Amino acid sequence: MMRASTTWLVLLVLLAFAWLGLPAWPADGAPDLQRWMVYLDGLYLSGYLAIGLMSVAMVLALRMPWLERWVGGLDRAYRLHKSLAEWGIGLALFHYGLRLLVKELRGSGLMVKPKGLASQAVEALRPFHGTAKDWAEWALYLAVALVVVALWRRVPYRWFARLHRLLPATYLVMVYHSVVFLPQGYWQGLGWPAAGLIMALMLFGSVAALMSLFGRVGLRRRVAGEVLEVKQLALDVLELRLKLAPGWPGHESGQFGLATFDSREGAHPFTIASSWKGDGELRFAIKALGDYTRNLPTLLKAGDAAWVEGPYGRFVFADGKPRQIWVGGGIGMTPFLARMQELAQLREAASSALPTAEAPALLAQQVDLFYCTRKGDPDITRRITELAAAAGVNLHVLESTTQGQLSVERLMAMSPQWREASLWFCGPARFGQALREGLLAGGLAAGDFHQEAFEFR
Repeated sequence: MMRASTTWLVLLVLLAFAWLGLPAWPADGAPDLQRWMVYLDGLYLSGYLAIGLMSVAMVLALRMPWLERWVGGLDRAYRLHKSLAEWGIGLALFHYGLRLLVKELRGSGLMVKPKGLASQAVEALRPFHGTAKDWAEWALYLAVALVVVALWRRVPYRWFARLHRLLPATYLVMVYHSVVFLPQGYWQGLGWPAAGLIMALMLFGSVAALMSLFGRVGLRRRVAGEVLEVKQLALDVLELRLKLAPGWPGHESGQFGLATFDSREGAHPFTIASSWKGDGELRFAIKALGDYTRNLPTLLKAGDAAWVEGPYGRFVFADGKPRQIWVGGGIGMTPFLARMQELAQLREAASSALPTAEAPALLAQQVDLFYCTRKGDPDITRRITELAAAAGVNLHVLESTTQGQLSVERLMAMSPQWREASLWFCGPARFGQALREGLLAGGLAAGDFHQEAFEFR
């Protein structure tokens, strides 16, 4: 929901500014002139919106901490990045298609360019028109192909990641095209705010594109590490224990890191399955969901080098509610395992008369955890049960093959004080959407439903 509303907000802001620089319609209302002015308005508006949206998308890809806080987590920043990029490239296609359509209409005599109409081109940039047109045309073809690759899930992630690195280059070509063809109306009178905004966006977007091309994104948040243990668990889950070099700032339970075990494969996002103890160690619990994760058990061994970038994410349980309901679907249990470890450590510290300042509030919080799995493994269920007991969490284990799936009605019945709680969900997107719609319809505030949008493609 936030992604859609934010996308529309960015679109409307850009549209309002773009309107300021449109050429004024002459007093002569001849039909040919009217059609031509409609064409120019469509051409300039679509071009302005396209490069503006792509510029914001490029900046969102920088993984900047302040941007992450603003949109509610890196996972949401990437979803918004994807949405804005798709809109931007779609509008660029419309912009290009409109130009081709009018060219064909003029060739067939169905549309006429009025004589004596003042040119909107900036005279000093006319020598660059040829290259700006040709390069942008090929860049658009490539950008569309790369978007198709990104949306086609059959393409392996490693190929998607490698090809996706070409998009910043196509963006820079489109910036060149936009600067050359920005109408002179944007540099005059009321058009100045529009020119200022779009030039600023293209400047920041170009810096982001260059950082991406030269591998500088997230570099300062990247820490070297070593694999200490590779352990294959049941249900196709791999547990990795890593030791990180000094420089890792620590993480909150529920956050994730971008882990690189092979530079050719690139970084993959994995939720951190352990709380931070300050000893440099962290664990990942990785579900075999694709070719890469399925082969990790045979590719990794103790002593292998690793890089971890982060921490990222705002799925950190910080809302101050007296009650929380956690719902973990399959490997979506990972953030809750880290949180339970943290609570268990706080309870242990409190029992030894060494409580932290935050311990009383956290330990007084009532938590219901629903562990939803198709068919559980006795060893994994036992480990979760023991950890929940140590953390003081009320655990509900639901195996869909024998007990059915967790529904909204069932959750309300098993946790009758749900209206006083916040709900934290991590698992299949459709499952989460069904719970969200049902609980919000029942009276839960939208701000009290938290869902990990763990999708980077």
